[in-house]
Amino acid sequence: MAKKTVQNIYIAILYSFLLFPAMAISGEGPLPNKIKIIIDTDIGEDVDDALIVAFALNSRDLDVLAVTTVDGPVQARSRITRRLTQAYGRPEIPVAAGYVWNMPWPDNHDIAKGGLTQGDLAPDETGLPPAYSGLADELIARLADKFPGEVYLLTLGSKTNVGQLLVRYPHSASKLKAIVSSGGFMTPEGFSGILVPMDWNFRYDPLASAAIMRSTVPWVITPSQTVNSTGGLPWEQVERLRQAGLPTTELLVRSIELWLKNKPDHAPYPHIADLSAFAWVMGGWLTAERYNVAMLVPPDGQVGQIRLEKDPHGRALVANPLPAEKGPILRELFMERLLASPIAGSN
Repeated sequence: MAKKTVQNIYIAILYSFLLFPAMAISGEGPLPNKIKIIIDTDIGEDVDDALIVAFALNSRDLDVLAVTTVDGPVQARSRITRRLTQAYGRPEIPVAAGYVWNMPWPDNHDIAKGGLTQGDLAPDETGLPPAYSGLADELIARLADKFPGEVYLLTLGSKTNVGQLLVRYPHSASKLKAIVSSGGFMTPEGFSGILVPMDWNFRYDPLASAAIMRSTVPWVITPSQTVNSTGGLPWEQVERLRQAGLPTTELLVRSIELWLKNKPDHAPYPHIADLSAFAWVMGGWLTAERYNVAMLVPPDGQVGQIRLEKDPHGRALVANPLPAEKGPILRELFMERLLASPIAGSN
């Protein structure tokens, strides 16, 4: 009896931790029931974006105000996103296509630079909710004006839409609560003052990233390896999605299958690196330290470098790795939300 009581207490504590995250390290106290977010994504290239958007759509504590797409085939990315919002019973969420090319290229450039592996999920507009009629930065600005100081803008790919927002709508951008960027592979821990390679999420548009650094909007960078201790989604986790048999999980499994088929250099299993940005806004999962961030972009078009220097007055908060003991808990929370029936109407 005593052993069973201890087990019940442990389970109660675990679920209290999952459902009511600890106080945010910013000192804001317990987080509100619904955290207002806008997701800016290059969905349809690597598979984690589709999984992460699904996670957000089916989260009771996240209020997804809009999704915007960036980089290359932005209209196709918009269709994939709207297929997801429809599947999760959220067709009313505005989805706006953003900018095709990095700053300062004109956006009518003939070549789409971004890749697409999951376009077959939504090859045309048939049966989809209508797309937002304006551009991504205009939609973000409108929502920042509507909810001043309340909205996190989560960037999961190139920073082009955010750079355009800061240039075209600076007053509205200043009303964002924070920009939270999935930073790609960069290792700040132990590398203060040392140059590290510029990863894709910065390399695609270093000028836009520089615009964020020079703005006054609070900026949080979550490196890809921040949530390494979750272990990504090993194939037994993908099999859980397959066995669930929901229309939503079938869509996610199809997304994974297309990614495997169409991305020759895919990872050994679906990673969920972009979950790091959501772990930050949900509070209680990550700690961070202040850094000054400098980007060095060579004129010959080669891969640039980033220098991170710890500074208590630095411009950016850079997240530390998730403690190993929290990794499995975060992944299980992630899986629970993917496996649950859609919660449309409860947000």
